[in-house]
Amino acid sequence: MKKILILLICFIFLLTGCASKEITKEKNIYIKYIKELKKVNKSTNNIPFDIEIKLDKLTDELYMYQFIMDNVKEDIDDVEAIVIHNKKTEDIFPSIGIFDEKEKLLVDKKPSGIVLVGYIDSKNKDANFKALIKYKDSNNKKHKVYYVTK
Repeated sequence: MKKILILLICFIFLLTGCASKEITKEKNIYIKYIKELKKVNKSTNNIPFDIEIKLDKLTDELYMYQFIMDNVKEDIDDVEAIVIHNKKTEDIFPSIGIFDEKEKLLVDKKPSGIVLVGYIDSKNKDANFKALIKYKDSNNKKHKVYYVTK
């Protein structure tokens, strides 16, 4: 009985250790993307989808921003994206495909887009936003695009 209990405890520690290594890997990718975006100053030309950033007032002190990717012009797969802004924040930046599953967007298929949502103080509502989007096209070729507001 003791051997089974010891094996069970070892198995739990093994699983916990693997999960924490994966979270550390994802966190490092997230930080790498943020650092990369801080250096970017202009948008990529010929992005194969539409991008819009909407800012909605929730309260006198809080705004919600939405980064919307839709209307794809070609099928894209393994979508990863992160949106940052240039204002000081204690919040995390919204992302997809880093800590969760990567998405796929197909021409004329539902879901037709991706929406990333974040929040910003009203005193920072004039923030500039930047986005990094990575994906594969229908030929499995990897692409990286940047989107920058001014």
